[in-house]
Parts: sequence; structure tokens; C-alpha cells
Amino acid sequence: MIGGIANKSLLMTESDLKFRSPFGMILSGPTGSGKTTLLMKLLKCRDSMITPPPTSILFCYGEFDNHVVQLQQEGITVCSGLPSDQMLSECEKPCLLILDDLLSLASERFLTELFTKKSHHQNISVIFVTQNLYEKNIRVARIEMPNRDLSIELLYS
Repeated sequence: MIGGIANKSLLMTESDLKFRSPFGMILSGPTGSGKTTLLMKLLKCRDSMITPPPTSILFCYGEFDNHVVQLQQEGITVCSGLPSDQMLSECEKPCLLILDDLLSLASERFLTELFTKKSHHQNISVIFVTQNLYEKNIRVARIEMPNRDLSIELLYS
């Protein structure tokens, strides 16, 4: 209740907690903070957490780790380094693209185009995993991602 009046718009439903494709997300935190654990749980529950669920998933990594093998065994396409434009255009849509530990390879221009144009026009949801949220290369992605209002609200709350 607000001022003695119940406000139904403040009630949260299950669908409010789902990601709506295409979406943009930056997952940031220091080593050991749980980024990979959260990501693996999201992938495991993707059919109930993402609407509509991704038809294809492309996991691009900077450093090979045990979870890369696990993702391959689960049928997820993995590649070392940044995806090519051809890879992005040929993946089945809706697509979930995960860029894990690729900050040193991703230019500001690449991230800007990915979060602002390719995500929306090619129906690609993007999860960018990094240890440094304030790196110059991701400044534009932080400000211009498709879920801008939510991301800025969360960033400054």
C-alpha cells in the first residue's frame, strides 16, 4: 500500500522476472564472485527464464576453462575469441550470444554495434561477462543496451 491505497503496478509476477529477447546484459564481478555459476544456472533454466527461449546459443570465450567443455557436451556452440559477422548472421534466431572474458579483444565499436544494432535487428540477446564494469570499451554498451532504463536504474540504485 502506498498512502493507504494498494498499488497493483508494484506487484511482481513470474513473467516480470523473465528476460525478453532480444536483451542485453553485462555480468561483472571479480574472480570468484559467482559470474560463471550464475551464467551456468541461467543456461540450465533458459527455457523458463528467457522469452522466447533461444533457438541457438553461441558461447565465445577468452580463456579456456572446464565449463567450456561442459557447454559443448550440452550441445552449445563454443568458439575461442570474438564471433565473426557471418557466425552471427547464420545462427538460428532467437540467438543467445555469450561473450566471456573477451574485453581485451572487443573494441568499443564492436560492442556498440552489437548492443545497439545487431542485437535488435538480428534478434540476438547478448550477455557480456567481464571483471571490470568500468572499462572504457564497454562505456557505450553500458549506456546504450536495449534494456537501457533497467540497466541504468540498476547501475545507479
